[in-house]
Amino acid sequence: MMGRVFVTTFTSPLFLLIYLFLFMMVAWQYRRMDKLSGRILDNGRKSYWKAALLSSFLGLLGGGLGSILLVLLGINLNNIGIAQLWLLAILLMLINPRFLCFAYAGGILSLFSLLTGYPEINVPHLMGLIAVLHMVESSLILLDGKFQPSPIYIKKDGTVQGGFNLQKFWPIPLVALIGVGMIEPGSGIDMPAWWPLLKDYPTVSPDQTYALLPVLAILGYGEITTTTTPAQRIRHSAGKLFAFSLILLLLALGASRWEALGLAAALFGPLGHELVIWLGQREERRKQPLYLQSGSGVMVLDVIPGTVADRAGIKSRDIILLANGQELQSLYALEAEWERSQGRVRLEVLREGKRMLCQLEQKSGRELGIIPAPDPYNRRYLLLQEDNIFGLLQKIWEKLKRLKG
Repeated sequence: MMGRVFVTTFTSPLFLLIYLFLFMMVAWQYRRMDKLSGRILDNGRKSYWKAALLSSFLGLLGGGLGSILLVLLGINLNNIGIAQLWLLAILLMLINPRFLCFAYAGGILSLFSLLTGYPEINVPHLMGLIAVLHMVESSLILLDGKFQPSPIYIKKDGTVQGGFNLQKFWPIPLVALIGVGMIEPGSGIDMPAWWPLLKDYPTVSPDQTYALLPVLAILGYGEITTTTTPAQRIRHSAGKLFAFSLILLLLALGASRWEALGLAAALFGPLGHELVIWLGQREERRKQPLYLQSGSGVMVLDVIPGTVADRAGIKSRDIILLANGQELQSLYALEAEWERSQGRVRLEVLREGKRMLCQLEQKSGRELGIIPAPDPYNRRYLLLQEDNIFGLLQKIWEKLKRLKG
């Protein structure tokens, strides 16, 4: 049945038009990231179409995974306040763009419902939906997060550091359940007695009929790393987000059987999401920056795919020590040697403590393609500031302690 709904949906001109619109939105976001990186570095990527195509393809896979989880759990889109959820999420976005995440709006909406009775929503199903979306997001981060990260210069702790913007977007088509009434004799599919895993209260009648409804959504992820490689940061972020979604899902399952756990699920949605952000920022703060010029040679922040440096095997974090036997102190010296030698340069490179040789050879229409780590004199950069509730509370607590002292 899910397969038939997917086929019917993807052959609908209206759906294809909407999905194309979402794809163009994703491509536009990636283009903005490329332009920002290019303005700061004078040498950015121009690969937003590839990034958008890959994200859209993986979004299809994520939509399939999410649909299976939604149906397996028996999450019913009826009576979970979708309209109120979107409205509150948009209002919260005006305070801070990251509050557009449903973890915040869903948690606040659930708390109001539990404490005041308005709006009347099914808290376990709403929080279960949010948990599934974040579980899918963690899988997409792991699959797509390290693909062509956008290099960037950032000023942090008074120092200009090199880093990578790991922002990603995925349009995902979902198939979800919606309750439509009682079943007609002899029609439909008999589900096992243990289904749905996520119960309603009061208990749903065994004769309840569900229809499968196509839904479109966009998932997003954003993080900047200066102290770990993109691959390392992606693994850590995906792991923490998966743990958050799994705990939230278990709370939602428990709340569908014991109403008292509904409050715990509602609170854990926004607070747990803030904890994930705070843990990532703490990890970034406690480690030393990776992408800084050391004074000896030229450290490579990134290499543009398809360029001369890429074909020669130059990689991020390589330190180029010599060019045709001449010591290097800046990328300008390498570019000057590149011009002087008419596009044939023998490099001595330090990679993970080992020296190796590389050969740069000019190919028609190909640029050098090396983006260096910043030096202390770079004047174009982003300002990076921590933004999380736990960090704010910690600062307030430290100020109170100083006042008492």
